[in-house]
Amino acid sequence: MKSIQLFSRMALFLALMILSAYIQITLPTPFMPMHITMQLFTAILCGFCLPDRYAFLCMFTYILVGLLGFPVFASGGGLQYIMKPTFGFVLGFLACSTICAIVYKRKSPVSLKEYFLVGLTGLISFYVVGNIYYYFSFPILMNTRIPLWLSLTNGFLVSIIPDILICFLACKVAKTLQILIK
Repeated sequence: MKSIQLFSRMALFLALMILSAYIQITLPTPFMPMHITMQLFTAILCGFCLPDRYAFLCMFTYILVGLLGFPVFASGGGLQYIMKPTFGFVLGFLACSTICAIVYKRKSPVSLKEYFLVGLTGLISFYVVGNIYYYFSFPILMNTRIPLWLSLTNGFLVSIIPDILICFLACKVAKTLQILIK
């Protein structure tokens, strides 16, 4: 694929990532509200539609733009966003998209089930990165310890069902797009 096409797709996914931050449901959880956004959908789809280097670069650019102060994250932007326990989930988008791209390239899925399994690898990486940051950020950044069960409740249990559905939808769209792209 030509580099101009790849950069165009990367720009499209960057724009979609920013827009999808504003499509959100806020969940009232102890300590900090959690947001379910369409960003996970975009990150998974990006992993299916871009090679791994470009998927990584796209999500890295998104994070960089947010840290530079542009309000592209679900709760704003700026360098201080690193101090939020939910910043790990922003980093999780980077892992999700890159892992999806790598696994997609290696497995070359054909059926929707295979696409969904690739999408689940991205979803798992999203949750691992996000929850590790969430759990360890409280004692480090906020000087407060929270029990692991509370961290997993806030960062996993309250959002896993909607996120699995979002993952499935992203995989279904990715499968359809692959027919159109090729």
